[in-house]
Amino acid sequence: MLTFAVHRCSAPFLLQGPPMVLGPSSGTSECWRECVVFLSFFLFCLPPPLPLLPLPSIVMTLLSTPETPSLVFCYYVSGHGWGHATRANQIITDILQLPAHHTVHVISNASEFIFRGVTALGAHYRYADIDAGVVQPLAYTVDRHQTIANLKQFLERRPQCLADEVKWLQHIKADCVVCDAPFLPCAAAAGANIPSVVASNFTFDEVYSGLCEGDAMDTDIQHLVKQVVADYQHADLLIQLPGAIRIPSFYATEALVPLTPVQSTFPDLTLKGVVNGKHSLPWTSVSNVVPSHRQGTLDPPAFERRIVDIPLVFRKYRTERDQVLQSLGIPNEIHQTHKVLLLSFGGQQLGQGEWSKTLPLGWICVVCGTPDAVVLPRGFYRAPRDAYVPDLTHAADVVLGKLGYGTCSECIGHQTPFIYVSRPQFVEEHGLLKLMKDQGSVVELSREDFEAGVWADAIEEAGQMLGHSGEPSRWVAHNGGSVAAQLLQDFVRDWNVHYGLQERHWHTNINKGMSLLDSADVQ
Repeated sequence: MLTFAVHRCSAPFLLQGPPMVLGPSSGTSECWRECVVFLSFFLFCLPPPLPLLPLPSIVMTLLSTPETPSLVFCYYVSGHGWGHATRANQIITDILQLPAHHTVHVISNASEFIFRGVTALGAHYRYADIDAGVVQPLAYTVDRHQTIANLKQFLERRPQCLADEVKWLQHIKADCVVCDAPFLPCAAAAGANIPSVVASNFTFDEVYSGLCEGDAMDTDIQHLVKQVVADYQHADLLIQLPGAIRIPSFYATEALVPLTPVQSTFPDLTLKGVVNGKHSLPWTSVSNVVPSHRQGTLDPPAFERRIVDIPLVFRKYRTERDQVLQSLGIPNEIHQTHKVLLLSFGGQQLGQGEWSKTLPLGWICVVCGTPDAVVLPRGFYRAPRDAYVPDLTHAADVVLGKLGYGTCSECIGHQTPFIYVSRPQFVEEHGLLKLMKDQGSVVELSREDFEAGVWADAIEEAGQMLGHSGEPSRWVAHNGGSVAAQLLQDFVRDWNVHYGLQERHWHTNINKGMSLLDSADVQ
């Protein structure tokens, strides 16, 4: 009896140092070509009684086996703000578009409404209380005491929440957990013996630490933060988005915001800093933090924890400017002769100011999120609740709002200048402000001037800006969603190979191809 073996040559994802190498190695296609040649010789050149079968029915079945089998991703998304959901939606969309036909579950305490775009593509939504978040009475203020009280209550419920998530992950046979940016699901993934990833520009441990003010409350905050960091440390990969601040569970640095190199630090003087202190994206580095649960353990060797800085993740516009503005009820003779300000956080009180005096001559304003009960003055137009904000950002000449990832990334992506009202209690702002200065155009408007309706000078200043860096060598790429999707797929494969679990994924696909050989009684 003649015995032979078919080897699937799936080279592991190369997590090499800078610059990052994506995809399988160049030798994969050569290995497959050799496999085809061997099987062709075996089927057609050997003497009878070997039966002759159509080559496609066997070889093509093996060749059509995807590089990675269909996986089950569980994407945990914080309910704090829309920025987490908007960027997660883009990455989930790119995951669902991969050839392997992955399954994605979205788990969040944010409304299902925010995820309607990805559920329409096949993602599964599940509501769960999976993070404590931050309490913000206004878009630019933080309630310190209530935020820490909520964190304490959440951690008191942690044992039961953790047990529930582990049980659910096991029930659906999850392959990977992705967090943007709840911390408990990372620990749940470890309990379910599957890998986890943090995909964000910040983590909440740094946000809570930023609420320390030198009083007696600081001791409680520091104690609570230790548990938050410990949960994040269960993740083996950090996909770091542009505009990042320090992420203590993956790297220990003194600087809160990574420094962007200047031109003279590079051998090639045409290169300049891009984002997060990196001049080429994606960029891979190794974590310098040893998780507390790994300290003192050497057997088996742990998977090397890595950080990958990726390009910009943002949602792109779908509808052209004139059509968007017409749909808001703005007459052609108005929007074609006026500049447009987009107020990206609506429903804010303007104090004693008069709305009718906030805009410079020749400007109109589109307001997001304003209740129907609020009567808007002349020159102001209400955007519907379900408006696709990237369309509005693309249609606007200037955006006014807070420094959140969603707004910043979409302003940079659509080259729209941005006016921001500072949030001094929220440390994420420092990384995003640096991103806007490096990549976009930004003007600050004080909280007092915003609430008083004194906007005109800032609007006119921003209206003269480009909306992007004047140095093309600094521009960040806009394909972060697809890069992250491919990275997640290949990370799961490498993690399973490292821990000897890969066979469980290939078993079904390989048997499908080999069963055709068995049915032909090849001996």
